[in-house]
Amino acid sequence: MQIGGFSNPWDMAPDEDDLVLFAQMAGQAIDYNVFTMNLIVGTRENIAAGEYVGLRYEQQC
Repeated sequence: MQIGGFSNPWDMAPDEDDLVLFAQMAGQAIDYNVFTMNLIVGTRENIAAGEYVGLRYEQQC
């Protein structure tokens, strides 16, 4: 689990331009044989204001 900083994606980085990493989590809790990267990004303004409805979720396999 990672909060903030820069993402370490398997595919294209979602935190580009005005988007920054909010959280990143490797793996999932249902099938341990399926490897995923879960990334949540948003603008600095939305994150600082606590406006989490504007965040974007991306899952990479």
